[in-house]
Amino acid sequence: MRPRQRSLVGRDQAVSAFSAVLLKLCDGTGVVGAALVDREGETVDYAGALDPFEIKVAAAEWRLVLRVVAESRIFDWAETTEMVVRAARTSFVAVTLDLGYALVAQLPRHSFTISQRALVECVRDIGKEAGFEMPPGLEMEGRWSRVDVRTSASDRRRPLAVWLSGGWCAIEILGRYPRAELGRGERGYRARLANGAEVTLVRERLGRWYAEDMPSGGLGTAEL
Repeated sequence: MRPRQRSLVGRDQAVSAFSAVLLKLCDGTGVVGAALVDREGETVDYAGALDPFEIKVAAAEWRLVLRVVAESRIFDWAETTEMVVRAARTSFVAVTLDLGYALVAQLPRHSFTISQRALVECVRDIGKEAGFEMPPGLEMEGRWSRVDVRTSASDRRRPLAVWLSGGWCAIEILGRYPRAELGRGERGYRARLANGAEVTLVRERLGRWYAEDMPSGGLGTAEL
């Protein structure tokens, strides 16, 4: 089944700086709805293919669950920052952010995983907009960024260039990323950019590419 087209059309509140960040998470992972909520469960912004009311209600409920978990005296979960729950009809991911805010995402039916690279990138970008600190445990994972990659015509999983500073930057493949450090269906490479900088490129199962420690710009480009 193909996912419904995600859009910023048909919203019941104005678009904010967080709209594109949440929409990018949805488009990059198959998430059907995502919301940023405050400590009281009020939705700051949202994105996805769900009805806005559904997204907001789910986000408010899971923000409450995160609070209950943090205050539980039965389990030592006070430091828990991320929760994944699979239910009969759908699954959810909830991440505690700075100052009591939270990110809540509803996954497609029968799904129990979400790209950790995409999730951390979303949390990082929300933090940049809001001035939040990265949650404990996610700081070291925050070096991944989604990138556009041009691939070989004969092998869609082999990169030839990455989009950088408004143009295609040719890359040199130095070797394959260790399979043991990749998820199921992923392929990774160590590559050298035009200025000699080295990066790690990973293609995830949905065909999205991520780069670790990608330079922000200032490289020469080469059209392929």
